[in-house]
Amino acid sequence: MRTDSRSRGHGRRGWVWMAGAVFVAWASFGPLAGPAGGQDPAADQRLAQLLAKAKSYCLRLETAALDFTCIEMIEERTYAMRLEAPDVVVPNTSVGGTGVGYSYKPAKMPYYENTYVYDYQFVRKGSRKAENRVLIEENGRKKKNKDAVLTTSTVRVENALFGPIGLLGADFQDLHEYKIVGEETEKGKKVLVIEATLKNSLDRVHCTGRIWVREDDASILKIAWDQTSVGNFEIIRKTAEDMNAEPRLTSVTEYGQEKNGLRFPSKDTTEEGYLKHGRVQVRSLTTILYKDYKFFTVETQVKY
Repeated sequence: MRTDSRSRGHGRRGWVWMAGAVFVAWASFGPLAGPAGGQDPAADQRLAQLLAKAKSYCLRLETAALDFTCIEMIEERTYAMRLEAPDVVVPNTSVGGTGVGYSYKPAKMPYYENTYVYDYQFVRKGSRKAENRVLIEENGRKKKNKDAVLTTSTVRVENALFGPIGLLGADFQDLHEYKIVGEETEKGKKVLVIEATLKNSLDRVHCTGRIWVREDDASILKIAWDQTSVGNFEIIRKTAEDMNAEPRLTSVTEYGQEKNGLRFPSKDTTEEGYLKHGRVQVRSLTTILYKDYKFFTVETQVKY
């Protein structure tokens, strides 16, 4: 199944295939929601300054000469469960011994797991761009498959490095409404949490979500993607309809590696869930770790 891009010029995240489920409590998952009402003028000015810096940061990211390698470790779990399982209820005899009320009794839900380890290289100089993967391990077995393609069965993430561009780049800011929805501190630096939503509906998949942006240099620390930002989201929506449930797809990219003022991905997590009767069933979980970076070239020309 083809992997769709979120939008031109940044990372790709597509949905490939799904199966299985496991129950989790409905708590931290759900649609993005910020505080009601507008922001005060001081917050508006602070946001405007940050967005201007973010344009410069994304331009540096988009035009930098890059040559690096890293290890890409992928773990995907797929949980097995019948679609009708959420409707299974049993009498709750603990309520005064009367049997009044019902509770869920999910069966034991096995999962199967695939793991892949790639040696990944990315090179860009001017208009020339090349990337290459060597599959060095699959499900614990050593490999040496050159010019490998991603073989994940659930989620395919490519070029996660360029994810911020579609949210905060100069070509995309006019598409979004932005709001400050939180403030944190990371290593003594102020970090603003920005919510980006579309001003108008589009006839294509385009990225929205929440972005953790360091206020001093507008570098991006983390992105929590809105579920509609994922390519082929209609597959998720259709599965939810078949289950008479609501889709709850959570997807987060962390940028924990820094070099010459640019941040590189360190972890990507995507969880496929479905909300029904107040509970979320997780049907798959994909985790990607980006480790052991080796930088040969990270050169930028655009300054703040």
